[in-house]
Amino acid sequence: MQLWYWGIALLALFWNLLGCAFFSMEIFDQEAWMNSMTEDQKAWVRSFPVWIYFAYAVAVSTGVAGSIGLILRKDWTIAFFAISLVAVLLQMGYTMIVSGGLRVMGPSAAVMPLLVIFIAAALLGFSCFASSRNWFIATEPTIGAK
Repeated sequence: MQLWYWGIALLALFWNLLGCAFFSMEIFDQEAWMNSMTEDQKAWVRSFPVWIYFAYAVAVSTGVAGSIGLILRKDWTIAFFAISLVAVLLQMGYTMIVSGGLRVMGPSAAVMPLLVIFIAAALLGFSCFASSRNWFIATEPTIGAK
């Protein structure tokens, strides 16, 4: 296994921890986060259903778990990155397209969601690549094993 593998794994963890920080800021200090927004943008954010925040939480927490899996070289990494990608697609699809985020925030607001989707897909792809190279350590069964 190459040094670049560890670099990607550490960058993945850093990226996903940043996602957790942004999630925390949006959940626990939403008014400060929206300070520079227009009234229409604030109304848009306040209109999000609760399940969007649940999807956001799933996306960042499974992204962190997948990143830790990369560092530990565990075979369950792929599952966590797959769940993270699905949650990201749900969250970004709803907020930017269904609820009118592109209209309210402007077309330039699509850059960050597209970057997040791209990185989530790339991390899933990278974990599949690592698995195909047998770089992961299989998880040992513990229940009923002899």
